[in-house]
Amino acid sequence: MKNFQYNFALLKKTREDKQMSKLEMAHQLCLSLNQLESIEENSFRYFPTESIKFAAVKKYTLALNLNLDQVVLNKQDEVAPLNLPAVVSPLLSKDKIKIKKGTYRNKANYLRKTWQDLLLRLLKN
Repeated sequence: MKNFQYNFALLKKTREDKQMSKLEMAHQLCLSLNQLESIEENSFRYFPTESIKFAAVKKYTLALNLNLDQVVLNKQDEVAPLNLPAVVSPLLSKDKIKIKKGTYRNKANYLRKTWQDLLLRLLKN
């Protein structure tokens, strides 16, 4: 995501029109006061990456009931969605997992193997 641009003045004006303080809005969004001020001043000082700031701006926009198209000016650089595997892990499925009767170690090994399989499939994408 390069050169992320948004209408920061609209966000600030809308918050002020709704008579919400910066502190109230920061608590509602689970952001620090510095991060909220950074969004309203169009500064990247308190965000490590543009994609994290983009997520915070989206949260801020939705909290103010604004349309994302009004706020974000260049949407062509958005991050592509994560392509998750089509196969659902047995750990995530609603079907009961049938584990052979045995010891706790058998069950623990099965769960460990299932988690490793799931992580490998997620990291491949």
